[in-house]
Amino acid sequence: MSGAPSPRPRGQWTHWHLFQASVPASCRVTLDEGDTPLQEAPELAAALGVPGLRLKREDLSPTGSHKARSLGLLVSDLLARGQDQAVISSSGNAAVAAAAYAREAGIKVLCLISPLTPRVKLEAILEQPVTVVASSQPVVLLHHASTRWGLVDLRASTNPLGPAAYRGIAAELAESGPWLAVFTFANSGATALGIHRGFQLMGEPQPQLHVVEGWPGGEMTRPWYRDAEEHLPSGVGDLGTRRSRLAPAVRRAMRQSGGRGWRVSREEMEAVREQAASLRPGTSWEGLAALAAARRWAQTEGPRGAVGVLLTGAENQLDPSPHPAISRVVPVAENPAELDTVLTQAGFRRQPHGS
Repeated sequence: MSGAPSPRPRGQWTHWHLFQASVPASCRVTLDEGDTPLQEAPELAAALGVPGLRLKREDLSPTGSHKARSLGLLVSDLLARGQDQAVISSSGNAAVAAAAYAREAGIKVLCLISPLTPRVKLEAILEQPVTVVASSQPVVLLHHASTRWGLVDLRASTNPLGPAAYRGIAAELAESGPWLAVFTFANSGATALGIHRGFQLMGEPQPQLHVVEGWPGGEMTRPWYRDAEEHLPSGVGDLGTRRSRLAPAVRRAMRQSGGRGWRVSREEMEAVREQAASLRPGTSWEGLAALAAARRWAQTEGPRGAVGVLLTGAENQLDPSPHPAISRVVPVAENPAELDTVLTQAGFRRQPHGS
C-alpha cells in the first residue's frame, strides 16, 4: 500500500499546554509517545468507499497502543506530586503502558487483570518489573487497593487527568486539517472525550466525532441502538468497562459535533480485515472496528472531506487467546484478604488514602 507513514519525533509534551496539568519538565516521563504518523491509504480508502481516509497510527506508540499517551501523563503527574505507588485495572493495553512508564519513573504499580487477558498483552506487562494480579473481579480489588492502601488509581475513566493527554491527538490532527469526521474505538470514552475537548481548546473546527464499540456495545452507543438487533457478540472490548462515568459527556460530545455511536459486528470486522490485508503494519480488532464503522457511515453519507480513523492497537493483539495456565504465571486473588497478602509480599506500603 502506498503512503507509508513518516514519523515526526517530537513527542506529546509539545502539547503540554492542552493537558492543563502542572507537571514540571523535570518530572515529564516519556518513551517518545505522541506525534504518531498520519498515514494516507488510498487503496484501503477505495476498498472501503471512504474517500479522504487517513489513518492515525496510534498502534505505533511505544507500548503498542494509544494508552501510552494517557499513562505517560498520569505517571508524570504522580512523580510531580511525590507519589510512588499506584494501581490500575485493565484489559491489557493500559496495564502494559502503566508498567512501562512506572518503571521509567521508579513508581511501584499494581496491575489487576482478568484471567482472560490475552496472552500477548500479559507477556508484555510481565516484561516490566511490576506486580500483576489476576482476578475475576479486578475493579472490586482496585477499590480496596485505593481506599485501604492509598494506591493512586491510574484508570483514565476515573482519574481527572485521564482524557487530557488525548487532546494531543486533536492537536496533531489539526496540523493536517480541517477534518470532516474522526472515528475511534472506545471502552471508557476517555480518548473520544480528550479529542473533542482538544479541538475545543484550540478553537479549531470540530470534526464529527464517531465512537465505536463491538457488538453488543454499551453506554457510549446505546442511544443509537434502541431497537433490538440480532448479532453474535463481537468479542472485542469485552474485557473493557461497559459502564463509564464519562459516558454522558461522550454522548453529548458526539451529538454536539454531528457524529454518533456505532456498534460493529464480528462479521464486519472480518470483512475489513480482508480489505486491509495489504496494510503494513496491520492493526488490532479495535482498529478494524473503527474502519468498519467508517465504511458503514460512508455508504449512507457519501462524505466529501478528510476522514480520520484511529488505529489504537497493534497487529499482534489480533490473537485474543488467554494464557493457558495464568495461575502459574501470576498470583490470583479473589478477595481483599488475598490481595493484602500479595501487596505485603511485594513490598507495598499502606498509606492514608489521597496522601
